[in-house]
Amino acid sequence: MNYRKLIADSWEYTQNNKKLIRWFGFVPAVFTTTVGAWYVLYQFFAFKKSYIFNETDESFTNEVVGYVWVFINDHISWTIPLIIVAILFAISYLLLPTLAKASAIQMIARNKKDQKAGVGTGLRYGILSFLPLFEYHLLIKVFSFFSILFEMSFVVRNLGPVLFKIFLPVFMVFLLVGFILTLLFTYTDFYIVIDDKGVFESMKKSAKLVITHWKHTFLITLLMILIGIRVVIQAILVFLIPALFVLVAGYIATLALPFTALIVGGIVGLIVLIIASYLNGIVDIFSYTVWTFTFLKLSEEKEITARDIFVDDIGKKD
Repeated sequence: MNYRKLIADSWEYTQNNKKLIRWFGFVPAVFTTTVGAWYVLYQFFAFKKSYIFNETDESFTNEVVGYVWVFINDHISWTIPLIIVAILFAISYLLLPTLAKASAIQMIARNKKDQKAGVGTGLRYGILSFLPLFEYHLLIKVFSFFSILFEMSFVVRNLGPVLFKIFLPVFMVFLLVGFILTLLFTYTDFYIVIDDKGVFESMKKSAKLVITHWKHTFLITLLMILIGIRVVIQAILVFLIPALFVLVAGYIATLALPFTALIVGGIVGLIVLIIASYLNGIVDIFSYTVWTFTFLKLSEEKEITARDIFVDDIGKKD
């Protein structure tokens, strides 16, 4: 397998399919980036208000709940519309990224096989594989890297350093297990979406495909590095959103213009959100393309058993 050609072809395909980036990359990234920004902001203030940096006993969560309660009491007429917006946003955040991934994989795979598949075709077939893919993502979410980090931050903030040191070996084991499962189940999404297999059957086939093609570990490692770089870039970008909002709003507030500070800060935050979401969307689609091309290549290779006679590229028996 020519790794350079694979990555180059994947990048060229990504750049030549702007609609794919817009609909299946940018749109879901708006929701994931927004949630990521709020998560970073919450973690920052939660640690700032914890015993590590503060001597008060009141947690940041209690402050947020108190602020929300006061806001509801002062703006009763806004409560129902805001609740509706929050519910719609939560549903979109839970469902849209998975649906977009299924649709993108369908479109990429069909185009790779010289089928004329556009956004509509990808979405139509993506809907058919949405439920099993969503079930699989819920199943492995507990072992994701960020889920474990969230649990670690919760323990160190609320239970103290002593208990954190006790649970640290457990967290390390979970991180190791999570990494191994992530590696073994690399192709599960593609078996579900492309081959229409069940969740557990896809997990089994993915593990077998990874193990039998161990010579391509370099490719898998390279892709893992790319994903790691994506995570770092995303973390930096989503941190810039609340940081820029706070800095701009704080500066303007010093000029005794609180309403203007809110407007300007909101505009700046929206612009950064759009830019960050679009960049994340590009990286997502590029990652889907690389993995889809790799899956199609490896899964179509005939497995050689102990009874088969191996023939090399020039037709001579080994």
